[in-house]
Amino acid sequence: MLNMKSRRWGVGSISLAMSVVLVCFWLIYHQLKDQESVIIRDFPGQGTSHLGGDFTLTDQFGERHSSQEYRGKYLLIYFGYAFCPDICPMGLQNISGALKALGRDIDEFVPIFITIDPERDTVESLKIYATNFHSKFKMFTGTSQEISSTLKLYKVYAAKTKPDGTMADYLMDHSTMIYLMDRQGRFIKSFPHTTNSSELAKALTMILMDEKSSGAHKIYK
Repeated sequence: MLNMKSRRWGVGSISLAMSVVLVCFWLIYHQLKDQESVIIRDFPGQGTSHLGGDFTLTDQFGERHSSQEYRGKYLLIYFGYAFCPDICPMGLQNISGALKALGRDIDEFVPIFITIDPERDTVESLKIYATNFHSKFKMFTGTSQEISSTLKLYKVYAAKTKPDGTMADYLMDHSTMIYLMDRQGRFIKSFPHTTNSSELAKALTMILMDEKSSGAHKIYK
């Protein structure tokens, strides 16, 4: 009788253990499945399909340009504002340093700065601001509606803050990522603004090497 009870207890324990294992596998499977929908893959054309798009804005020389003019080039896009005390200068300096490190490959990239503060970032102020960074930078401003539409395309967050309780001398809370777009204007990946110049240059060089080895660049010409 005791032996029968032991067998029943053993069978029950095994069944319980198997049930626990199956539940764990089920949870892990669904967790990974959910994560797949939000992973940004680091390959051309396989990034966030709903991030990015064409825009037409005014550069630091007062000339209107469309992003379509840069087809065939990789775009490095950063959103910020000229009154930013530290974050934006760091991001733009890192991009500038990476461009210098690219050597002849620099012509494959177009660095773009788009203001999130069109009220203060006029053509004149951006022309002065641009002198602090690499000369290849295209710095864009526009009407409030044009900027707002562009921010939506790239899922950029931007909002005024009131450090002193007034709006006289405001700062901006905003997204700080550097967006890399491929030769057809499609999102590839993003970098934190803190990515140092050497790391960023290495990542960009690897993308060019992968492109050349696969022959993928031919489809952009």
